[in-house]
Amino acid sequence: MTRNWNDINWIFEPDGSLRDIYVQDVTISDWENLIDFLNLNYEIKFGEDEKKQIDKEYVIKYLKDETGEMESKSMKIDFNGVNFHCYFFLPDQIEFDIDPREIKTINDFESIEKFMVSISKTLKNQVTLTGENSPEFPLFKIDFEKDVNIVLTEKEATELSSNQNSALTELSAIKTRFMMRFFPKTFENKILKSANEPYRPTGKDKNVW
Repeated sequence: MTRNWNDINWIFEPDGSLRDIYVQDVTISDWENLIDFLNLNYEIKFGEDEKKQIDKEYVIKYLKDETGEMESKSMKIDFNGVNFHCYFFLPDQIEFDIDPREIKTINDFESIEKFMVSISKTLKNQVTLTGENSPEFPLFKIDFEKDVNIVLTEKEATELSSNQNSALTELSAIKTRFMMRFFPKTFENKILKSANEPYRPTGKDKNVW
């Protein structure tokens, strides 16, 4: 699919926040399939010692752990110069993040697209790219099974946002640039979650489109 970088680059304008990639409404079985797929197909750095494979047994045990005593571990994938990070937050929602400062050309965007397509195809599920901690507002959506591959223009995102009667628009006065005024940061640091309100998954039924 041929796209114009000038129609896309607004999504990646650096503003101090990350961009997230979500697979919503997943199961532990999906996590297992994802880990097998990533280990087989991508350059992995897992944990502080940067192992070349994700320790599936450890991650699944961590996702099922209810004690809160297990050490969290992160993963990084370098795919064509774009770094995808995963922190294994929730058993029913898969989340990666990327730094928009790394996305400077249409080729960088196409690397993201290829990564998202590969995940959607593997898990037979929708994959979305959003502003940081804004899973309900996709900016880019892929669903391989349904032949969906859509990137919002800035105008479309603005119109969708203005039509939402939700906290998302009520908080739009936050001082972030461009599109991030519609997707305010909920957390200063993705690792540090609110002690009062635990981080919860967002189902696809909550998405605005």
